[in-house]
Amino acid sequence: MTRIELRDLRDDDRDTAYAALRASASTWPRGQVEDRTAFDAWVNDDRVTARAIVDGATVVGLAATLDVNGDREALLAISPETPREAATEALRLLTLAEAERPLYACVAADDDPAHETLARLGFVEHARDGADIVYVLPPTLE
Repeated sequence: MTRIELRDLRDDDRDTAYAALRASASTWPRGQVEDRTAFDAWVNDDRVTARAIVDGATVVGLAATLDVNGDREALLAISPETPREAATEALRLLTLAEAERPLYACVAADDDPAHETLARLGFVEHARDGADIVYVLPPTLE
């Protein structure tokens, strides 16, 4: 694995980020969009902070935080060819960049790699919502 970084999503990153979102096994329910037009509208929404996941010089996915019913939620979508460690590092970087706590994540109940990634970073199960599981990264005492 090379060095994983997050950067603001640029116009020239959008095709690759959209493809990763559509193909990713780790796409979380809040990141499902019907087409490229809906994707562009979604990343331009003021409630969404979208970042490109970059491995070396290559965009391999999308990391975002968004407002959902007054709470802040994290979303991660990474190309299926990308090693699992890259997803963990991208989510770690996203949690560092997003200061608001609690921070939530909603994943499909059958997405075992996503559950493992969230648990490694301190997220705990918060609730079940149909076929999805909601996790929370609670505030820490300093």
